[in-house]
Amino acid sequence: MKETRLRDTLHEIATGLPVDVEGSAPGTLRRARGRRFLTAGAGVAIVVAVVVLSASVLRFGSETSPTPAVTGSTPAGFEGLWPETDAEALAATQESVTRGHVPLRTTPDGTATLLATNLLGWDLGDVRTALQRQQAQQAVVLLGNRTFADIPPVAVALRQLGGGGPNGIWSVVRLSSPLIELDELSEIAPDLVQVSGRVSELLDGAPALDAHVFDGPTFDPSLGSARYEFTDRTFRFDVGLSPTPDGRATLLLSMPDAVGASLGAVMVPLETPVGMAAASGPDLTGVPADVSATAQRIYDAAVAKDFDALAKLIDPNTFVFNFDDGSDPLDAWRADPSVLDGVVGVLRLRAAPPVTIEGYGTLYIWPYLKDSDFAALSAQERSDLASLGYNDRDIRLMIEGGHGYQGPRLAIDATGRWRTYTTMGE
Repeated sequence: MKETRLRDTLHEIATGLPVDVEGSAPGTLRRARGRRFLTAGAGVAIVVAVVVLSASVLRFGSETSPTPAVTGSTPAGFEGLWPETDAEALAATQESVTRGHVPLRTTPDGTATLLATNLLGWDLGDVRTALQRQQAQQAVVLLGNRTFADIPPVAVALRQLGGGGPNGIWSVVRLSSPLIELDELSEIAPDLVQVSGRVSELLDGAPALDAHVFDGPTFDPSLGSARYEFTDRTFRFDVGLSPTPDGRATLLLSMPDAVGASLGAVMVPLETPVGMAAASGPDLTGVPADVSATAQRIYDAAVAKDFDALAKLIDPNTFVFNFDDGSDPLDAWRADPSVLDGVVGVLRLRAAPPVTIEGYGTLYIWPYLKDSDFAALSAQERSDLASLGYNDRDIRLMIEGGHGYQGPRLAIDATGRWRTYTTMGE
């Protein structure tokens, strides 16, 4: 079978490449280095990474190594799986690149590296690339991670879908790994797909397989997600699907390590129900007009990383950031804009019922998860926690700690004044 040949070829390539360089971790799973936050900020990270990628990414292996095959069929329509998933988005990115932005999109290994840092959760300094083949408007790149001992690389197939030439951007059309053998997807219902397959004996001890369905450069907004905990080397589970305008989305299966970085990954197209996806924006359900208006302004400014707009919403005399009464966090947020990813993430969930606190008045606090019973979480609550970057291990820690939700939260009082933002904890 083609999958078997691909798996064997990649294993042969991997064993002959110096992926495990000095400083590699001795085992498959590593100690947690801290929680990764993957919300709307991941799209921004694609741009930010350009500043340092050209000096940081090293190639490994030989240009003449065997080239892995690209297997499987693609549904009719636009062929790109990432970052753009339709011709309109591709044209917009091409225009931006033509003006001199995001130059790494003009090389196949540059685009593959952006995928590693933005979707696979790899640290930039750990990424290693090997350009296996580039001819006409097609290329195959192998991605390796220097901290993964004895883990074979991921194969990334790319094409110039908008035209060739030195400034033509490269798009990912398929992702495969010798660690994961994926069967044909089975449609159980228009809004439900069954995912099945097996994992290779090349890897021992992988705890789970994560599935993400999305339509764009990031997992947010999510069109469906699930986690399968391994009991043997096979997997079979269902993933719910939200509609998309063109009936098409991207499925990413990944095997996360202890900090969420993917040891191996497979990315393929799939069909979805046709319709309008849920609108992306703050959830203002059940909040009064003054509070709703402020929440929308905060959301818009945080998405745009517009610190001048945020400054107009914060009174340094009364604002509380991370339990520091009367604080002005703008300088810290400018230094680390990723803090705003949590603002966007919690506002996309609904607020908890209002509470009255002495000295603060009546507060509307996002997200509602602060009141959830973590001993009996619903599927929706788990999905919403996943949208904020929390996996099953994180949830277990919250349960064991006995304090419930320990993530970011934001409060606006009944007059529409933004009162608090907390990144973690009570």
